[in-house]
Amino acid sequence: MEILSFRRRAAILAFFATLAALLVPASASALSFKVVNESGEPDSQVYVDIAANGAFEVPGWTNDEAKALNKIPGGEVTIEKLVSGRVYISYGAPVHEGVPFNSPTRFDWAEMTVTPAPEDVANLTAVDQFAIGMRLSTFNGSGEEIEAVGSANSDTVFNALQQIPGGPESTIRSEGKIVRVLSPLHSTAYPLLGDYVRSLAGQTITLHTAFFSTPFVTSEYSGTFQADGSIALHGTTNPFGSAPETIELEGARLIDDIYTGDETPNTVEGTIRRDLLAGFSTGLWGGRYGNDALGFCSDAIVNGQGSYCPHGFNRPAFGEARAALSPFPTCEQYAAVINQFSDVYGNPYSDASKKVAVALDQSQVKTLQLTIQPDSGNAMPSVGGNPNCGAGLPVPSGSSSNAGGGSTATRAATTAALPKANFKLSAKAEVRVKKGRLAVGTISCAGACGKVETSVTHGKAVLARGRASVGKSKVQPALKLTAAGRHSLAGGKPVRAVLTVKVTQPGAAPTTKTASIRLLP
Repeated sequence: MEILSFRRRAAILAFFATLAALLVPASASALSFKVVNESGEPDSQVYVDIAANGAFEVPGWTNDEAKALNKIPGGEVTIEKLVSGRVYISYGAPVHEGVPFNSPTRFDWAEMTVTPAPEDVANLTAVDQFAIGMRLSTFNGSGEEIEAVGSANSDTVFNALQQIPGGPESTIRSEGKIVRVLSPLHSTAYPLLGDYVRSLAGQTITLHTAFFSTPFVTSEYSGTFQADGSIALHGTTNPFGSAPETIELEGARLIDDIYTGDETPNTVEGTIRRDLLAGFSTGLWGGRYGNDALGFCSDAIVNGQGSYCPHGFNRPAFGEARAALSPFPTCEQYAAVINQFSDVYGNPYSDASKKVAVALDQSQVKTLQLTIQPDSGNAMPSVGGNPNCGAGLPVPSGSSSNAGGGSTATRAATTAALPKANFKLSAKAEVRVKKGRLAVGTISCAGACGKVETSVTHGKAVLARGRASVGKSKVQPALKLTAAGRHSLAGGKPVRAVLTVKVTQPGAAPTTKTASIRLLP
């Protein structure tokens, strides 16, 4: 799973708490969690799995156990405690935590934490994929709805994702039907935002960030982008010394981190980095609101503590933040579609720009309900916003696409006319994994390497992935372990694998090379 911001981790905890309550009989001191099936699938073919990485107290349930919905009386359970929890919903077959994203089984999940505490929350997420349209609602003891988040019907979202570059290639089908669309965390088909970042060369930006902890910390940092997208942010915090006075971000890594949310730990510095990345993901930097982050919200606070946006970047974002289309994408278009048609996480920083979670304060909330929506219909919880911050026109429905759009035939003709990328791969025979990352060797290119995509596979399982946009002729790609990779190495034994490197140099067709390696835990 992606690296999470402070608010996203809290939302995940709340979601798991909600799911636990749905699967256990209600009690006066616990959260009731109820699943309502409006999907059109029979209850016998809808499966519910409750899992948690922390405390798990769901009476009558075992951690990571799946049950058919018709085996759950009333579709309702009690959750006494569920920390960093997930509730998986699947059609036709049960799934469990760690289910691979190439599975033919259609599944999706909600996240929650129930401790219980007033800060507990629950949320839906499309950070990894979008597969099933769902809705989360909370109710008080009188059965009155308090708040809700959810998505449009899945066909609406599926169709919209087919219109963006990378969407068709990121679509997983089973028996001809869409079962999910992968996010940029699990598909390299989406265009990187390197041209967008580098277009800000010479421009100065200013961040005003709030870190909601004890003590409460505000900060103000500014920096000017270099030609390769690198930036050194200089500033201060209140209280003083809560983060380094200079925070340096290397261009290629910054570009890759926009999709992954990496290097954003739950610290003051991590929050500053997160806000920088969120501004690129949502198309705010260099847009119609200027380059001072106070302009990204409508309710900025300026007082003796500092200046900051108390409710995140709440000005209209993505396509609406741009003055005009550019020759290249200027926002994360997958997240833009999710934002247009849902109140769920579309990337790790969605909570910076809109409400994507429901509170589970049990002094008010007695029931958390997860409604599984039909594939087609008029469920439109949060329709609005212009997701078109890409280059050129949307991709016609049903066609294939790449970063530049166009039909399969046109793209093939163009590719055939281009020279192949020219590079050498010097791979290590043995690769040691450190803190979930691995360095696999060196790539030397004739000229700038351009787009570099790397993966490590064992059979059909993808153990690690990496992606970078490189303006240099030599690169040492860093890959990040997937859930399958962590599982494969959990036993402490080396794993034989295949390293695949795909390089797309500017003005050249992609070239792919492979090498055999051994992964060492």
